[in-house]
Amino acid sequence: MRALLRLHRLLPLAVLFLAACATAAPAPPQGTPGAPAPSAAVGGFLRLAQGKDYAQMGWLFGTAEGAVMRRDPATDVEKRMYALATVLQNQGYTIRGEEPIPGRIGAAVRVNVQLQQGNRRPEVPFVAVRGPDARWFVEQVGEEATPSTPAQSRRGQR
Repeated sequence: MRALLRLHRLLPLAVLFLAACATAAPAPPQGTPGAPAPSAAVGGFLRLAQGKDYAQMGWLFGTAEGAVMRRDPATDVEKRMYALATVLQNQGYTIRGEEPIPGRIGAAVRVNVQLQQGNRRPEVPFVAVRGPDARWFVEQVGEEATPSTPAQSRRGQR
């Protein structure tokens, strides 16, 4: 009976422990979120997208406050990164250069990327932002990465 009471007291702690383990975010790549430079953040993000490593993508996607993986539940981040990885599927990419963003100089950079998506070669602007510890995060992905629908293609031909 005494053992049963002890088990009854430990059960809530065990449930909390298991819940914490289930929602814990994976460790960031190389132990530090973000990347040392804007192009490195974008290149790493694209490589992780190609490898379908959605959790690690969440350590390179963020804001000036840091990685979204630190801010949001891991399952939500993985769902969003899955959506981005689906749109960013490619057979290769070329980083064309970086441009400062007026009004955000030193804090954000536009990184121009050409994706190879089958016969398409869209130029896709990414915005990388400086976060904590001078690390860079992908903050935005241009809609140019989204394949056009037939209706959009016809409108562009008129």
